[in-house]
Amino acid sequence: MLLSIVSASHLGTGSQGGEPLLLRSEYKVKGGKLIKVALEVEGDVIKSAKIYGDFFLYPEDAIELIEQALKGVRLDSDFERIITEAVKRSGAELLGFSVNDIAAAVRLAFHNNLG
Repeated sequence: MLLSIVSASHLGTGSQGGEPLLLRSEYKVKGGKLIKVALEVEGDVIKSAKIYGDFFLYPEDAIELIEQALKGVRLDSDFERIITEAVKRSGAELLGFSVNDIAAAVRLAFHNNLG
């Protein structure tokens, strides 16, 4: 559940100039955990994703599997499904945040930057 939106910003010129667009967001979840997302986007496709912040998951390297699952995904995708599948494959346990929180942070990055 969203407690507050901290910020969303973008850097870069976008894919029109041949450069990917870098989208960032910060999403604060109930309980105070902060999820930060940086997406590199070309057109409507995520080329890379970085998820970080003050949350905990076990095993720690499971975040890399979630990031990889987002690579190549269109911006209108079902992020909850994609992230849920990655979490299940990794066997990760999310502590103090949920799949829905990660999906909301991803959506926030592009909705506030691309309309």
